[in-house]
Amino acid sequence: MLKKYKHISFDLDGTLVFTHKEYRHKIVPKVVKKLGGLIKDSYSIDRFWFEKNRDEIIKNDFNLDPKVFWLTFRNFDKPLKRVLFTEAFNDVEKSFKKLKKLGKTISIISAAPNIILEHEIKKLNGAPYDYSFSIESNKYKEKPDPESFNFVLNQLNSIPQETVYIGNSEEDAHYAKNSGVDFIHIKRNEHKFDLKEHSICIIKSLEELF
Repeated sequence: MLKKYKHISFDLDGTLVFTHKEYRHKIVPKVVKKLGGLIKDSYSIDRFWFEKNRDEIIKNDFNLDPKVFWLTFRNFDKPLKRVLFTEAFNDVEKSFKKLKKLGKTISIISAAPNIILEHEIKKLNGAPYDYSFSIESNKYKEKPDPESFNFVLNQLNSIPQETVYIGNSEEDAHYAKNSGVDFIHIKRNEHKFDLKEHSICIIKSLEELF
């Protein structure tokens, strides 16, 4: 499956690590309540956590100004708190080692701030990789804008035709498409997506790559 690719790039949250459901269902209502908003239903919390267009969800489902929401959310979503609820999927370490044996370049591109990215990568038990990148901390536009992916490609001397991005969300699929790279959808079953039209394949475990 990976023969044509020299560079294997990964999303982080929901792809390599997962944050227990109880965390988002605890912290998001706290933020909304503090700002005087109203959560449409519990499914809205999952949509906010996993789907793209989060600002629209904040406006329509929480009845709040996104700019105000994000400032408050960052004050509640502390890295040292989140990391206590975060674990690596059990197929990551072994799969990364296999990829390195195959001579692949591995990158991790995340929308999370760098401090969260660093704490979450520590959860991977030393799984080997070549480069990690925080879109937010490097002040690039959020996914699916391709500018950040183009930067990573340049840093690693990689070309889109030899790169594949592996992620768990609709946002990741469009990010890959806009960047001109292939996309593999990994279904971790945390949230429902139908991404067949943007994926070269759908897998349920990284072990299926080999």
